[in-house]
Amino acid sequence: MNIQATIETLVADSFRSIDDGLMRLRRNTTLRLLRRGVDRHHCETALNRMKLLVPAGLAGTYQWHDGTDTSTGVTLDDLHLFPGFYFLSLDDAIKNYEAFRQDSRWNPAWLPLFANGGGDFYAVVCRERDVDWGRVVHFRIDEANHPVEFSSLSTFLATIAAGYDSSLFFVDSRGYLEMDDMAWVALAARLNPDVAYWHIE
Repeated sequence: MNIQATIETLVADSFRSIDDGLMRLRRNTTLRLLRRGVDRHHCETALNRMKLLVPAGLAGTYQWHDGTDTSTGVTLDDLHLFPGFYFLSLDDAIKNYEAFRQDSRWNPAWLPLFANGGGDFYAVVCRERDVDWGRVVHFRIDEANHPVEFSSLSTFLATIAAGYDSSLFFVDSRGYLEMDDMAWVALAARLNPDVAYWHIE
């Protein structure tokens, strides 16, 4: 099995764990709002128009689901694929990209993939010449620095999947999707040993 096929298999395994975790926590609205996936060609064409490329795992992610339907008027928490963030449709990712493209805080190599609804994003680096090609950056709108937090999209998805598999993610007494923050840091550090963000003392 070549590297690309291995990554796609890992991504598919993560999706199964995420789906299972959402079902186990009875996040039925979230599951219902995940949109039908789009084919690889559609994803590649849309990004190429913006002079972006598709790093490993990204097309497979949009084949799984084309983000979340945000037009239904549900609460923000009901949209969350993992605590605090929902999965942007490809169209919404492009709209957010265009909105931030000229912002001095934004790197035009970043494609936003997950959003918190308040201007923060997890973004994938989609230009090969960028030193962080294929890595996942956490853009915080109120911060000056936006660190790489995950070594690749497949590792990011695997970390989310492990959060469900280990019951690190849970529904609290109010019905909100939450997580054990300290356990999340430990998990991310273990699965991303080459990312300095998780290993700063």
